[in-house]
Amino acid sequence: MKKITGILLLFLIITLSPSALGADSSNSAITPDDSAYFTKIYVDGFSANSNGFRLILRPYERHQEIHFQPFLADIEYVLMTQGRVIYSKRVEQIPLSAGSGGEIVLDHHEHSALESGKNYTGIAKIYLYSKGIPEYYLTASSNFTARNDADITEVYGDSIGASATIKSKSMVPLDAKIIFNLRQDGKIIETKEIAAPPIMSNDKEKTVNVLWNDNLKEGVYMVSALLEGNDITVNHDKVFTVEKRAAVTPQSTANPGNSIQSIPGFTLVMAILATGAHVLKRRRRR
Repeated sequence: MKKITGILLLFLIITLSPSALGADSSNSAITPDDSAYFTKIYVDGFSANSNGFRLILRPYERHQEIHFQPFLADIEYVLMTQGRVIYSKRVEQIPLSAGSGGEIVLDHHEHSALESGKNYTGIAKIYLYSKGIPEYYLTASSNFTARNDADITEVYGDSIGASATIKSKSMVPLDAKIIFNLRQDGKIIETKEIAAPPIMSNDKEKTVNVLWNDNLKEGVYMVSALLEGNDITVNHDKVFTVEKRAAVTPQSTANPGNSIQSIPGFTLVMAILATGAHVLKRRRRR
């Protein structure tokens, strides 16, 4: 009887053990390997402005931390104003795989001149590939008003004048002026003004130059370049030093012969003349 009771207790313990009931917690959640069967993406942000488009995509579930498999997408960028399409570009077969930050940031710059103060709508249409064929997924849009935007990347000054290099950050042609203020000991001693080049963000940066009224004397100066226009005010300062000019020693007039011989090429000219005279003298003797 005791043997039968012991066997029944042992059987009951084995039957009620967690492994026998399948209670292993590691199997209760979806693992990252399961995400290989899914293609999905979230739009975490979309913006359009005078310089282009920015699209932020998230190929994973934020709360469950499940990353979807890498895949391809087509992005069609459209720019509209007053119900009319003025720009359209489709970028094909973009690989979508989360980077180190987990999100995918796509920038696109249109090449269509915009009008300052005018309202525009930027659109991004996303197509995901299914069995090698792009299929429409969703659309994101953003409204904006076109504005001037530019920056001063470099300023230079010396005893003769100053220069400023301008880089546009907008597809609105730059409409601004550049004011150069020359300072010494905190006081403005000269001001020059010049029109900024009407460049856009797809143009190369350009440099403008001004000349001071007089050559500057030795000392420490600061030139401030102010880029000023509608919706834009950018200032860039540069300190420079004018060195003392080397004194120029006039040539001595005590010995005129030395002054003539100092002319570049004088020795060669005299040698040619002497040779010619020698040849003529020999011909006369014959």
